[in-house]
Amino acid sequence: MADVFGWGTIVLVLSVPVVFIGSAFATRRRDDASQPSSGGLLGFDELFHPAAHNARLTWEVAQELPVPAPSPDKGPGVIDAGRRIVIEIDPQQ
Repeated sequence: MADVFGWGTIVLVLSVPVVFIGSAFATRRRDDASQPSSGGLLGFDELFHPAAHNARLTWEVAQELPVPAPSPDKGPGVIDAGRRIVIEIDPQQ
């Protein structure tokens, strides 16, 4: 029974590079090489380089900022009587 576990471990370890090489060829064939990383390995930044992790979180928040909607009480967005919508964005944000 120990032989089965030993051979299974060897096969598992040797199959990992084969899977990575196969996925690299498949990605190259589809011309998807320009796509960014899915983020699976970006978790290491949180442990080994916290400043990079914090910078990435700040960047993600900046990318997801919503545009303020016009409000009837003349808030950040103003609706003129001529059906024109003006949206003002504070540059300090």
